[in-house]
Amino acid sequence: MTPPGRSPRKVVLAVPMAVVMLQMPWALLHQANDQLDEADALEGVVRLKGDTVALPTQVANETDPDVCGREHSLEDLVVSSDNRGIQHATIALLDVPASARTTAPSPPSRLEIDNRGCRFIPHTAVAVVGDTIVARNSDPVFHTTHYYGPLRGNVALPRSDMSVSRVVRQPGIITVLCDVHGWMKAFIRVGDHGFHDVTDESGSFAIADIPPGSYTVEFWHERLGAQQLDVQIESGRTTRVETVFSLEDSDLDEDSDVNH
Repeated sequence: MTPPGRSPRKVVLAVPMAVVMLQMPWALLHQANDQLDEADALEGVVRLKGDTVALPTQVANETDPDVCGREHSLEDLVVSSDNRGIQHATIALLDVPASARTTAPSPPSRLEIDNRGCRFIPHTAVAVVGDTIVARNSDPVFHTTHYYGPLRGNVALPRSDMSVSRVVRQPGIITVLCDVHGWMKAFIRVGDHGFHDVTDESGSFAIADIPPGSYTVEFWHERLGAQQLDVQIESGRTTRVETVFSLEDSDLDEDSDVNH
């Protein structure tokens, strides 16, 4: 899933589980203890390096301004003011063996990409091969949902409350655009397994029920590029990962760490 032209580096640092426990908030510590027997999970935070204010790109708009407004955010870099957490980054295990992919099979699911408020909601999502992608229009203006990548095609949505469904058959990163409103963009990371997630408003993520073993984890962000880490998932434990992206370059920051 690494974008063309980038060569992610791998960093692995580990500290004892006891250190992680001391760093965890008290409520999370109790929750971790209560769920210790069924952990086998990966969780963590993706942050932006430094302390400068980082804002998403803003663009002026003259198309359907009565509905869409005169200015829009590209949502290409959304950073928490509380902890420098980066929203809309995807996290995925890259080298999951076939035996692990079938340990807990799940039926195909539906992912809705809604044209609402002249933006795509969600901005970034994850799906699995075989899932149904639903393009919906919740606005009283004409939109298109144009897929590029492993799912190709242009869905016209001239009416509000109209939707069109398609099944994704190949893994990869789908870029979604609207041909009418040029600022509208979304991304869907499609995997051949469900061991992936998208960071929330605080840059946090969690992937549960991972079979114990060694894995490579890839972090991907539309503007900051890709990074990779090697992690060890142990039975009955939660592995915590914290990694840092830089605006200057997309290499792993020296402060990235992996805690068990």
